Amino acid sequence: MRVNIDLSSIQAKDTIIAANNRQALAIKKSIPLASGASKIPRIFSYQSWIEKFWRSHNPTKEYRLLSHLELRFLIKKFCKDSPAKNPETFIEELIKCYRLCKSYGIPIAEIKTFPSITSKLYVEIIDRFEKFKNDNKCIDQTDILNLSLSNLKHDHLNEERYYHYGFNEPTPEQRELFKALECSPLANRKITSHSQNYSFIDQEAELKTIAKWAREINTNNPEKKIGIVIPNLNDLQHIVKTSFDLEFSSHLIETHQKPYNISLGIPLGNYPLINNLFSIMRLSSQLINGRVEHELLMQVATSPYIKGARSEQNNRALLVNKILKIGTKESQAKKIIELCGDCSLLKEIFISISTLKCAKKLTLEDSLDLINSILLLCGFTSDRSLSSSEYQIFEKYQMESLILNKMSIFHKKSSLIDVLEILIAHMNAVIFQPQSGPANIHILGSLEAEGLFFDYAWVSSMTSDFLPGKIKMPLFIPPKTSIEYSLPSTSFTLITKESEATLNNLFNLSSHLINSYSKTSNNRDELPTPYINFEDYPNTIAHETLPKEMELIDDFIAPEIDNFEIKKGVSTLQDQISCSFKGFVNRLNIQEFDETHIGLSRLEQGSLVHKILESFFNEISSSSKLNKLSEVKLQELISKHIGSASKEISQSNFKSIEKERLTKIINKYIKLEKNREFFQVIKTESESKVDVNGLKFSTRIDRMDQMEDGKKLIIDYKTGQNVNLSQLTGDPL
Repeated sequence: MRVNIDLSSIQAKDTIIAANNRQALAIKKSIPLASGASKIPRIFSYQSWIEKFWRSHNPTKEYRLLSHLELRFLIKKFCKDSPAKNPETFIEELIKCYRLCKSYGIPIAEIKTFPSITSKLYVEIIDRFEKFKNDNKCIDQTDILNLSLSNLKHDHLNEERYYHYGFNEPTPEQRELFKALECSPLANRKITSHSQNYSFIDQEAELKTIAKWAREINTNNPEKKIGIVIPNLNDLQHIVKTSFDLEFSSHLIETHQKPYNISLGIPLGNYPLINNLFSIMRLSSQLINGRVEHELLMQVATSPYIKGARSEQNNRALLVNKILKIGTKESQAKKIIELCGDCSLLKEIFISISTLKCAKKLTLEDSLDLINSILLLCGFTSDRSLSSSEYQIFEKYQMESLILNKMSIFHKKSSLIDVLEILIAHMNAVIFQPQSGPANIHILGSLEAEGLFFDYAWVSSMTSDFLPGKIKMPLFIPPKTSIEYSLPSTSFTLITKESEATLNNLFNLSSHLINSYSKTSNNRDELPTPYINFEDYPNTIAHETLPKEMELIDDFIAPEIDNFEIKKGVSTLQDQISCSFKGFVNRLNIQEFDETHIGLSRLEQGSLVHKILESFFNEISSSSKLNKLSEVKLQELISKHIGSASKEISQSNFKSIEKERLTKIINKYIKLEKNREFFQVIKTESESKVDVNGLKFSTRIDRMDQMEDGKKLIIDYKTGQNVNLSQLTGDPL
């Protein structure tokens, strides 16, 4: 990502204030490209700059600055008794209106004059919040500018220059800041090339075409930056992810290894690891209280994140069957512990938790200590190594759980189950996405894409719902006030102006731009945006299921045998000797079906071992060469040959796991080879022809060594786990 602006006049002592973090990052990446290895100026997003300015000019910390999540936590507390049916949506809308009022200078006294229920409710909650801030000497992000204006004017007497970028229509608050700093705007360079505009039959065809387009460009020009803008990405994230994973064969790849980045997180509480954590905590609360829900118990017993999950996997599955047979929804904790007789580690965990001594009601800070103690008793995340994504998720949870410490002085003592509900609600408000890798394909929403520049860009879902959009009135601000203060999207005039600005930003995304929309979405007809004329995409991917045609043949004469060579080798002769019918079936050449498997099949795993040992012993062809290798060099060679043998396998977690398994196996085998007497490798994976009374067989020798006394030794690698000694020592054919 980068920006398309003239940065040649920017000096190292200057400051650039961008509309959001993504634009700030793009500017940081663009400056070295424009001016080489020069010193980068100070670059901030709007919110981070005013927070930094406040902290630097208030070293005594007379006021405590509340973070966005702390503000939300407190607003939620004041909304506890509200009649809202969907409290989370209610709180989000209330905070949005609170920020709008502060940004556009709408006094709360004006909203008090309106008699509507929503206005009264808003005033009541915000009055309580403002009183809380005054009583506890707290401020939030909306208060910073007013408190900092005098410092801003005094601080700007030096030679430092300020610039701002990415603000389509600054709010009155932002305009006041830019005026105080004498901020100059940075504008995009104009792009004169025309875009291609296509329509598609449906959304699936549109997304599949975009994914294919991105893969072709990425394959031919891997260094080029590709931007894909999906205005309704929040609604389509799953179908977008599926379409790109199918095109790039990346279903089983970790987020940071995928060839594309989707700029959209999900609530932290929705991740399986956090779900498991909260299930464990709920069950722990029930164990302490003496009554356990069976449904919850089964979830925890089969959790992969607690101690003994692998070693007791089978016994815990049997425990679930025992619980299902009870027939009731809950049981006493003592009875459940007795049922865990075959799961010693699980039983030990349950006993430790059930005997914990703690007060019925604790402060939030003490409750967090109790939660951490329970997780420690469970050995949470200790049974196996976490993946990169899981590690980041758990790390984020640990950081966000500290809100209980921060808010402890503002909250009364509560039971463990009540604290869990507070923590769950908080985690559901935290939107998180594991860190993406250095991919050059970026999938973004329309707001996130504004102000950025790519080598190639595609904007999808260009429907009338997106541009010009609809009038959106804030729930708690009266319509008359919203229109009077020109709040976003509150009149047709504003919508037209905003649409033109959005369209201009999208047209400046790239000099190679495609716009598109689908005629149907979720079985609903869509209309294109009136700002663009579309034509049908020429090679639309058709979705048609056709039956297989049956072909009838008259098969009554078998072909003459023209080749007496038996291709299946010695196994054919073995089958014929052991059982005539088995030999006959073998000659029929009936197709065999592999057993269903996850990841690599046993055959593929065995073939990999053969390939690795073949290439390794072609390079290290004697025991003397093998013994001269240092441990570091040996590991480098093993890693090289494993990588070479597995390069055809598509990237996935299965490939990573298989590489680890192969490393252990090959190391173990090489250790055996080092203990042998002198040998010289003569052949590896060589084919030999054998003639038995006119029947010709092909046999493959895994390896042939020549010993010090001149004798030859044939080595046959056995990679199966169920090879019996009798198979190795039986009579030869």
